[in-house]
Amino acid sequence: MKDKTNEDWTVREARREAMHEMEKEIPMLASERTALRNWVGQGNDPGNNPYGYLDEDDWPMNYVEAYRRHRGYFFNVYYHVIEE
Repeated sequence: MKDKTNEDWTVREARREAMHEMEKEIPMLASERTALRNWVGQGNDPGNNPYGYLDEDDWPMNYVEAYRRHRGYFFNVYYHVIEE
C-alpha cells in the first residue's frame, strides 16, 4: 500500500519501529525526541542524519548522535553490568 508521498507502508513502518527502539535505547532530552520524531515523520531514516556526520568507522551517525554533535554537546552513557 502506498500513501500520498508514494512511499511504501512497510518502509514507513520500519522507520517508525527503528525510531521507537532508538527512543527506548538512547536516553534523550524532550527536544531531541521531538527533533527525531520530526525527522522520521518527514520520511527519513533515524539511522542517518542530515549533516553528513560519520562515526569513527566512517558509518553515518544516527540522527540523535548527529543532532547532539551539530549543537556542540553529547552524552556519555555508561552501562554497568551486574552479574548474578
